[in-house]
Formats: sequence, structure tokens, C-alpha cells
Amino acid sequence: MTLKSRLRLTILLPLMGVAAGYSMFSLSTGASVLFREASERAMLLASQTQTLLVQRVDEYGKLQPAAPSLRETEQQWREMASKDVALAKMLEQTMASSRTAVEIDIRGQDGIVLSSSNPISIGKQARQATPMKYWAESGRARQMWRVFTKKEEYETIIPLGFPGSKKSMFEVRVLVSSELLRNTLEPEVGNLLFVLAISLLISVGIAFLTADLAFLPLRRLSEAIDKVSRGEALSQPEMREAQEVQAVESKLSLLGEQVRGAREDLKQMRGNVQQLLERMEDAVLLFDEDETLVNAGRSLEKFLGRGRWELTGTHVSELFVPGSAAGDLLHGAMALKQNVTNAELTLGSRRIVLDLEVLEAKGYLVTIRDAEAKQSISRQLDVSRRLSALNRLTGGVAHEIKNPLNSIGLHLEILRERIAGADPVAEEELRILREETKRLDRVVKTFLDFTRPVELKLVQLDLCELLNGLVQFLMPEAQSKKVVFDVACENDSAIIRGDEDLLKQAFLNLLRNGMEAMPEGGPLEVKIRREPVEIVIEIGDKGIGIPAASREKIFQLYFTTKPQGSGIGLAITYRVVQLHNGSINFESSAGEGTKFEMRFPKFGED
Repeated sequence: MTLKSRLRLTILLPLMGVAAGYSMFSLSTGASVLFREASERAMLLASQTQTLLVQRVDEYGKLQPAAPSLRETEQQWREMASKDVALAKMLEQTMASSRTAVEIDIRGQDGIVLSSSNPISIGKQARQATPMKYWAESGRARQMWRVFTKKEEYETIIPLGFPGSKKSMFEVRVLVSSELLRNTLEPEVGNLLFVLAISLLISVGIAFLTADLAFLPLRRLSEAIDKVSRGEALSQPEMREAQEVQAVESKLSLLGEQVRGAREDLKQMRGNVQQLLERMEDAVLLFDEDETLVNAGRSLEKFLGRGRWELTGTHVSELFVPGSAAGDLLHGAMALKQNVTNAELTLGSRRIVLDLEVLEAKGYLVTIRDAEAKQSISRQLDVSRRLSALNRLTGGVAHEIKNPLNSIGLHLEILRERIAGADPVAEEELRILREETKRLDRVVKTFLDFTRPVELKLVQLDLCELLNGLVQFLMPEAQSKKVVFDVACENDSAIIRGDEDLLKQAFLNLLRNGMEAMPEGGPLEVKIRREPVEIVIEIGDKGIGIPAASREKIFQLYFTTKPQGSGIGLAITYRVVQLHNGSINFESSAGEGTKFEMRFPKFGED
């Protein structure tokens, strides 16, 4: 949120609070008056009805002979109240004068309604209602909540009996409806809401106008702060600004330079550390003084088969079981506080190199490296050096040979035209020389193509989709050779950035080599899986395998074990993988087949 927005809110919120508070106070005051009026009006109606009932009883008593007993007198009065049509009319007229009363009843001791402003209720048991006294004492907020959310009735009762008797003969009851109270209060609520809306609009206008006026000297400071947050350079303070603003801008300018420099340093350092961690093949484990794992690198999973977050907080004895080579070495070294360097041992089925360093900050740093990976890296470096040397040699030699070859070809063509038809034997010899010259020219072109710098056209690629497409392309050829493809993509996608044409060429070389390695046919497996920072491709056949004596040479240009092979395919594949910052390895057993494994940097996050 910008400084200007915060200033506007600072002005707007108190104004809105005052407007809302005043509206709530006015609503509460209006409701209080209405509720008190309704309660007093109900009591007044009950008193009027009581007086009316006494008058009707007196009039009825003068017309009828006196009853010999109290019980019979009570019975006469009940009959009078229930049969007196004029009384019911008077009750209805009295109730009509009230905005909130819904019904006036006269009921006997047994709760049966004898007369009522509502003819439907006469002769029935009086319905339940909340005493007006309890409702009036429940508090203003609770009263308003019940009026606006519930449908209920509140009763005011005045008993009527013989003089000097504690027992009531009749009860006059006035019912007040919450719906009528709500209908009476709603116009006032509407007016208050209208006034509140106008007040809020005025508050918004005041807040925006006041903020704009107050923000004029702060706008440059806000812009300067935004630039500092983005790491941009600040302009020189303007002289028309207040002295205090100029001083703040000068300090912000100095701070901006420092922040920008620190940000660049942090960005570079973060990138270096991130790249180092993502590429690190070694598993790094940090234990505290209690020999509990507190942090680890991503590569730990490939050595222990479990995620680093799952293992965090685990004791060293649970990671490296006592009795195993790694467990005994670590337990002994930690107990004696001794460092361990380049200890080669077996962890599961892997040969590893283990280091342990005792930290001054009371802890232990354990590093695990793959012993076989070290040998593989050495082999790849050796191949890279050989290819580099070969590139330098072939690049120079090819350019020196190409021009004489063109000249030889031209003179052979002239000589063939001169002796055409004169000497058949000479013509045949010239034809052989011309074919050999063309073959040598193709070899030179191959050298030049292989040594020429390649400009990668990097795009976002899904290797699952790419390899499935290549398999479909080779399917007719595979069916003719009785080769069955088995493609498995462990995830929905495997995204990298790469050159689609070069990768297709590299994968086609390996797929065709696998097919040719199985003369009688068989399964050709293609597996694609994602690892934390890499995409791994495995292409394996069940063919004749690569002879042990040839395994160190298969990536060399023009080296081949096939009678009709060119010796170019695997060298090109190796070069394509290297151009994509990847690595390629293989495993082969005579008579059991060969499996190539390629690793490419993964693009994006999971």
C-alpha cells in the first residue's frame, strides 16, 4: 500500500467511524423511543380494556338478577364476556388505534379467550407470548436484534377480579408484534442509512481532497522511497521543496545507492549459491552436538532413498545403522571428535567416499560422494579433451584438404572429357578416381560440420512428448525388425530448454542403435523421470552389448563396431548433450544389452 493510500485511510477511517457511530446512536435513540412508546401504549390499551370490561360487567349485572353464589356469578360474567358482541367490537376498535398492537384478548382463569379483537382466537387457548416486561429489560441491542431477526409477540397482562380477592377472574392481554415494530422502525432505519451513505461519500471526498493537499510535499518522498525499493537511482532534490524534504531526499539518495549495491551483491551471491546447491552431486549433512540432523542437501535422497525434510531431526544412529561400515565409522569419529577424510566404503549397494569435519560451533559436517561418479566424470573429461583435440585437428586439416580436393575433382572431369571414347580402361580408372575423390570430399565435409560452432535455438520442450513422437515415427521400422518400444514417463511432463532439431537427432541415433543391436528383435525401453534439478532419460536395449575393449572409444568420431557404421552418430549425440549442459553415461553387458542415461537441467519449478 502506498503512502498516499495510507494517508487517505488515516483520514477516512475516523470520519467513517464518527458517521457510523452517530448513525448507530441515532438509530438506538429512535428505537428506544419507539420501544418505550410501544410498551406504554400496550399498558394504556390494557387499562382501557379493563375499564371497558368493568363497565360492561356493571351494565350486565343491572339487567340480570344477582346470582346466589360466587361460582354462579363468575359463570354469568364469563357468559357475558363471551357473548357480548358489543364488547368484541369495542376491543377491535381499540386495537385499531395502535400501530404496534396486533391483538387484545380477554381470557379466563383457564387461559381460554372469551373475547378478542381477533374473532379467530375466541374460544381457543391463548397462544404463548413473551412478557413485555422481560423484553423491555433485555437491553437495547438485544431488543433490536430480536425485532429485526425474529417473528414473535410480546404480551402485557392486567388481571381483573372481585374487590378484596387475590384471585383474578379475567385477564386483559395486549399482544405487540415484532413485525409491526420492525415495520414502524424501518422508515427511520432507511432514513438513517441514506444519511449514513451521504456522510460516507462526503467523508471519502474530504479524505481524498485532504490527502491530495497534504501529500503534495510528500509525493517526491514517496517516489524516492519507491525508487529505493526498486533499486533505482534518485534524481537531485528540487530547490522549491521545503528544507526538511530536501534533507530527507538527500539521505534517501545515499540510502538508495547503498541498497542498490547491496541488492546486486545479494543477487549475485544468491545466484551463485543456488546454482552450486542445485548442481552439487555430493550429499552434505549437518549434525548438531547431540548428533541430530539439522540440515541436508537435496542429493541426500539418492544415497539414503528418503527426502531430506523427512530425515531432519533424526539421530545419526537412525540414518547410519551401527554395525554397518558407515555407521561404525561415524559413531567412532563423533565419539572421539576426530575428522575423517576420503574414507571409501559401501553404503547399501553404492561405493561412496565419506568425509566428516568436527565444527568449532559444536556440530559435525558430513559429506558423501559417489565413488563411481568420480570415475564417470573423469571418463567424460577425458572424452571431452579428446573431442576438443580432434576438433582442433580436423578443423585445420579439413580446410587445408578441401581446396586441393576441389581442384583434383575439376581436373579429373576435364581429363575424362578429353579421353572420352578413346581408352575404356583409362575411363574406368578415372571413374574410380572421381568416386574416391567424392568420398574423400564427403569425409572432409563431415569434419567441417562436426567442428563448426553450433547456434542453439532454445525453446521450452517437453521430453515426454518429444520422445513419444520419435517412437511413433520409428514404429513402422521397428515392427519390421520385431522391436517393441516400451515408453514410460513417470510424470505428466518433463520440461527443459533445448534445441528441438538437435535433440531429435541425438535421440534418433540412440533409438536406431538400440534397434540395430537386436537383430532378432526384442524390447527397447525408454524411461523419462524428473529429479529435483534434472530430467533423466534412459534408453536401454536387450541386444548384444558393447565389447569391453570398445567402451572407452564409442563417443570418438568415426569409431564404430558395426560393419556398415559411419562412427558419427554417438559422437554427435555426445556433442548435443554437452551443448545442453547435460551429461551422458552408459552401462553395457555382453549378451545382455546396453542402457544409455542422459541428464538435462530441469526448466522451472514443480
